[in-house]
Amino acid sequence: MLLDKIPRLVATSWLLWLLLLAAFFAGRDDCWGLGAPYMISFKRQLHFIIAKHPRYTWGGSDLVAGVDCSGYIFLAAKWAAIPGVTRTTAHRMAQGLGGWDSKKIHMDQPSECDLIFWTFTATRPCGHVGAFLEDRDKGLLVTHASASRGVVLEKLRGVLASSASLIRRLTIGD
Repeated sequence: MLLDKIPRLVATSWLLWLLLLAAFFAGRDDCWGLGAPYMISFKRQLHFIIAKHPRYTWGGSDLVAGVDCSGYIFLAAKWAAIPGVTRTTAHRMAQGLGGWDSKKIHMDQPSECDLIFWTFTATRPCGHVGAFLEDRDKGLLVTHASASRGVVLEKLRGVLASSASLIRRLTIGD
């Protein structure tokens, strides 16, 4: 009798073991984000592009020809080897389309490498995108492709603060 139940007990114990492992590696829900290797690489690429200070070009995603906001973020992600992302618009990134899997974050809880979206006009919700970067002296800053100044790194204040509409944490590479 007991011998008949042993395969079932073994299978059940393996299943419990696998569930415990999955829970351990998944982490807490509020900690999910870009996998560490991707985050480090994404941050490096953002800084590299900032240092090159490309000009703003509508629809651009090239350092020489220029970048727009979504082209800038896409280029950094592509060079960081983040899998599955495609060149798309800020609005589609905000919706998690084109491989931009992400989780909505409360406006007062951004972290480095989170994407920030701005709505400057009602006809273009989430029409502009940037990313948060940490500065040792200045704290959390935002980087984006400004239409008048090219790629910049600056404090989130003024129209950038008042027009911020969404923050999303990439969940690629978890």
